[in-house]
Amino acid sequence: MESKTAIIAGASGLIGRSLTKELLRSENYGQVIALVRKPLGIQHDKLKEQIINFDELSSAEFPKGDDVFCCLGTTQKKTPNQEDYRKVDYDYCMNFAKRALEEGADRLFLISSLGAKRGARNFYLNLKGELEHDISFLNFRTIYIFRPSLLRGDRSENRPGEKFAQAFTRIIPFIGPWKKYRPIHADKVVDAMMKVSQQEDKGCYFYDSLRMQRM
Repeated sequence: MESKTAIIAGASGLIGRSLTKELLRSENYGQVIALVRKPLGIQHDKLKEQIINFDELSSAEFPKGDDVFCCLGTTQKKTPNQEDYRKVDYDYCMNFAKRALEEGADRLFLISSLGAKRGARNFYLNLKGELEHDISFLNFRTIYIFRPSLLRGDRSENRPGEKFAQAFTRIIPFIGPWKKYRPIHADKVVDAMMKVSQQEDKGCYFYDSLRMQRM
């Protein structure tokens, strides 16, 4: 397989950081370009960091790459205002995807959420659904959308509410139709993304937590 260039946004997050390390380990990628607000603290010959202001992404200099990975996202604790939340979880993601497409990228890998649905009453799920819908109309050769449930993993920031939810869900018997809501480790999501990156598909594909757990 020909060596590719990967571009990632959201490389400092739970999934993004793990994904960046796996992309660097992969023989399929000769270069990994991370669009970041500040340095990641990762040293690797294949890694190139580009400091960027995501508010100015539409007019900023943008690198060329083959595969683009969008792991951008915020939380209600960080961004309680819904307009600001939408700017990060929708505008930044759409602008990132559009700029990558303009620069010749072929494939887009997007982190969304289980339950994402345009028109949902829940603000977060509706926002993710809108993003999925709109991004699916962009003219990438291939779009992969990953819908994890509650994420497990070691975050750099402290989230007491999420830690409680993770602990509580460990004792719930996820059977039958409830299996899809079982928490998934961030590394498992990354593993699924890396496996999918080796496929040669055309079109738009969705991977929910249950499907990723089985890969």
